[in-house]
Amino acid sequence: MKSREDDLVFELFPRNEWRTSGAYFWDDYIENLPEWRELRYTWIASSRWGDQIIVTDNSPLHVGTALYMHGPDVAGPIHPNPAWIENIIYLGPSIDAWLARVQRFGDEYSIVPGSIDEHLGSAADEYRTIYRQLNPGLQW
Repeated sequence: MKSREDDLVFELFPRNEWRTSGAYFWDDYIENLPEWRELRYTWIASSRWGDQIIVTDNSPLHVGTALYMHGPDVAGPIHPNPAWIENIIYLGPSIDAWLARVQRFGDEYSIVPGSIDEHLGSAADEYRTIYRQLNPGLQW
């Protein structure tokens, strides 16, 4: 049985601790990439390796609410949209949809795509299909 210390999404912040600044990956985009300059976000979670999970309603990639994960080792999609950064994964259009998927599969395995088969067994292909639909151009 997996313990809390083994969770890949290591910390889902309590709602009263969600942050609207200080997510340094995202702050860097705002500062340095014109397409992302107007981004407003709420930082809601981190992975055990420091990947940052944010929700926004004004992404240059999606209309409406969008949830993303970024980290230096995140294997994001190859995408024709020049604003799409290769180190981000689109987690979906809402926090509730994402949390339902995390609960269904047991964790956020896109953080470690090389071990999806090990963790998910017979559900691995279904999981990959969901993420490829969310992230066209995803290679894993």
